[in-house]
Amino acid sequence: MSTTTVEDQLAEVRRRIDRLQALAQLDGAEERLRIQRHLDALHQEEASVAAAARSAPDEVEEKLGRLKTRLVVAEHSVAADVSDDWATFSAAVEGELRCWDNYLERLQASVAAKAWKAREQAEAAIGDVRTRRLAIDERLAQARAATGDAWQEQRKRVTAARDELEQKAAELSTKLK
Repeated sequence: MSTTTVEDQLAEVRRRIDRLQALAQLDGAEERLRIQRHLDALHQEEASVAAAARSAPDEVEEKLGRLKTRLVVAEHSVAADVSDDWATFSAAVEGELRCWDNYLERLQASVAAKAWKAREQAEAAIGDVRTRRLAIDERLAQARAATGDAWQEQRKRVTAARDELEQKAAELSTKLK
C-alpha cells in the first residue's frame, strides 16, 4: 500500500473522527462519556496505523482496516446514543453489533499468526468480547418483546450491556498492541 494512499485514508478517517468529536460536545454527560471512550479507542488505533506506516509497512493494511471497522462501530454507537425513538435506537444498535462482529473477525485473523500461548490468550479474550456482544443481542430481543412505554428502561439495559462490551473491547485492543 502506498504511503500517499495511507495518508489519504487516514485524513478521511480523521474527518469522520472530528465529526464524532463535534457530537461529543452537543450531547448530555452520559453520551459524552460514551463518545469519548470511542474517540480514545479510535485515537489508539490511528496511532497504531501511523506507527506501522513508519516502521512496519506490512502491517499497515491490517491496522488501517481495523481502524476503519472500529470507526464504523463508533458511528453506529453514537447514532444509537443520540436517537430519540426505539426504532432508530434498535436499528443503530443492530448496525453496531454487526460492526463489532467485523471488528472481532479482524482481531481473530490478526492473532492467528501469534505464538501458541499468546494466541490462546487473545482468542479467550476475543471469546469474552463475543459473549458480551451476544448478551446485547439477547437484551435487544427482550426489549422488543416489552410492551408499552417501557422502551426507555429497556434502552438503559441495552446501553449498559453496550458499555460492558466497549470496555472489554478496549481492554482487548490494548492487549493486542
